[in-house]
Amino acid sequence: MRKIFTFFAFACFSLAGNWTQARESTVSVQLTVPDGGWKIRIDQVYQTPTHLFAVSKLERSPGLAIQVISQAKDSVKVKAPKLPVRHFVLGKTWNWPNKEPVTFLSDPKELYKPIAGAKLVFQAKANPAPKVPNKINYIVVYKKEVFTDGKNKQGETLEQLAKRHCKELGAFPPSVLRIINGFAAKFPAGNVPKLKALPEVKYIEKDQGF
Repeated sequence: MRKIFTFFAFACFSLAGNWTQARESTVSVQLTVPDGGWKIRIDQVYQTPTHLFAVSKLERSPGLAIQVISQAKDSVKVKAPKLPVRHFVLGKTWNWPNKEPVTFLSDPKELYKPIAGAKLVFQAKANPAPKVPNKINYIVVYKKEVFTDGKNKQGETLEQLAKRHCKELGAFPPSVLRIINGFAAKFPAGNVPKLKALPEVKYIEKDQGF
């Protein structure tokens, strides 16, 4: 009798363990994106009797990034059996078509019909608020030889060059100062050395009154 009970208990334990493992699965998404600055994040996963519906969001990090076609991907563990996954993605801004089997949405409201009656089995934690970099006011003076007849070698005017440098270094839009062949703007403290190293820049100084 004891042997029968022991075997029964072991069998029940094994079945329970297998059932628990079967109730957890991995959901992954991978997408071709225009450059290395794009990220994709799985925000929710819903379960129906036949499918899992994964809702992901695309976002581009501010600043410079590798300007080549790249792959953005994410993966999460969900408390649900392994089922075929349908992917819904928000946040696409480029016009060329993707080959991946995903459905792009322009508005979260478009999800109401697909997930109607589905069970939410995964919810991503909210991202912490991003730290705002400390920005310092600077006056930037370009070298006189940079411009010939009002334009540099790339055909940019003073205003265009200042805007490009501000965009590349995460600065506020510039206030062009033609009288000194330069501009004023707020730059992140960590990018000031890069600003000083620009080949077009003659010198920079803090602008206390800007």
